[in-house]
Parts: sequence; C-alpha cells; structure tokens
Amino acid sequence: MSLKLWLDYAVDELNDLLRNATLEDAENLEDQIWELADNDTPIYHSDMLDCISDDITLFITRSENAGPEDTPDKLIQINIFERIESALRERFEEWKEEQEEIEHSL
Repeated sequence: MSLKLWLDYAVDELNDLLRNATLEDAENLEDQIWELADNDTPIYHSDMLDCISDDITLFITRSENAGPEDTPDKLIQINIFERIESALRERFEEWKEEQEEIEHSL
C-alpha cells in the first residue's frame, strides 16, 4: 500500500471520529491522534518498501525521535509514523477551525 493510501486511511479513521464530535471533545480526540498514527503505521517490510518507493526521504532521513540503536526498519517506521501523525494533526486543526466557524455563526 502506498504512503498516500496509508495517510488517506488514517485520515478517514479520524474523520469517522470527528463526524459526531464537538469542540468539547477536542482534548480527548487530540489524545487519540497518537494512537491512530501508531495503529496505522505499517509493520511489514513490504508495506514499508511501498512507502519508500513513494518517498525515498523516508529511508534517508533520521528523525530526531530515533534512538542510536534503532534499526533501519525502525527508522523507516518512525518516519512513516511522523508523516501519518502530521497528516492527522493537520486534519484535526482544520476540523477545529470548521467547528469554531460553526459556533460563531450560531
């Protein structure tokens, strides 16, 4: 599965959570973003290779969250996790802005 599909899948899961949520739920939802990103990060080498074929920087970039003993596959997972988490946080911020606009228009 390509990196774009992993990202789309994770954002779709978040959208499912946001569908019936309100701004009062925001703190709890923000905590769930990390969990969604963690659950949606690929663990199989074939999936990670598919992601790398979309974006080689996943292979050559060393995250500041990586430890000195992390293996190459772990480094790739960390990079993919960070991409997924970033996409989820971006979507969450968009949702919060949408919700604030709705509240102000009432």
